[in-house]
Amino acid sequence: MEKPLLIKTPRGNLAAILHQADPQKLVILAHGFTGTKCESGRLFVQTARALAEAGISALRFDFWGSGDSEGGFDQASPNTEIADLHQVIAWARKHRYSEIGVLGLSLGGAVSICVTATNPHVKTLVTWSAVPKFAGWTKGVVGPKGIVKADPISGGPLFNTDRPKIDVPEAYVSLKIPKLQIQGDHDIPGFLKGFQQYFPAASAPKKHIVIADGDHVFTSWPIRRKVIQRTVDWFLKYL
Repeated sequence: MEKPLLIKTPRGNLAAILHQADPQKLVILAHGFTGTKCESGRLFVQTARALAEAGISALRFDFWGSGDSEGGFDQASPNTEIADLHQVIAWARKHRYSEIGVLGLSLGGAVSICVTATNPHVKTLVTWSAVPKFAGWTKGVVGPKGIVKADPISGGPLFNTDRPKIDVPEAYVSLKIPKLQIQGDHDIPGFLKGFQQYFPAASAPKKHIVIADGDHVFTSWPIRRKVIQRTVDWFLKYL
């Protein structure tokens, strides 16, 4: 059963779809920059359905300012998304999900890493093509004097300033829970190398899978199917 719902947060309602299966086990899917709860080529729809078919409930949602959720994208930031994911985890606990996992793609992967580093209710984490760090990454429209202006499509100045005090590498290394990162060898330039720099310092259990010929969102169906299956297998083992 797939159920649309709204999750109330202090900032506004977040639109979500719950794929119901196990009443205690839930995987929360966090989409990427400019993405939605469907994701590229319905990647998150396919993944949530695969999890439900395997007996694990899945929840995919739109961050505040994205998709069908309230708010404007030019007012969103890493910190607003971090707060959103904490709120969704709180919603899951309120609805009696006791075994919670998180799957984050790209920016959603970085956000998921920062959230799980401080949220004790996440049992395991999977990231796909995660943004390796926030430092040095700017979004928005740059004006003639170098001032970043609000852009409802590409983001606003808040994105460049409202970021967590602990960046993604330090947050990832601090994680004690089981964690899996999957990315293609044709990921966005710098993503693979950036992640490889700090992955060795992270504690076990951990795994880093690099998919040959895989791009940032696993566009090819044979590759996508492999990524989804490995992800489902991970959650079956650790959730």
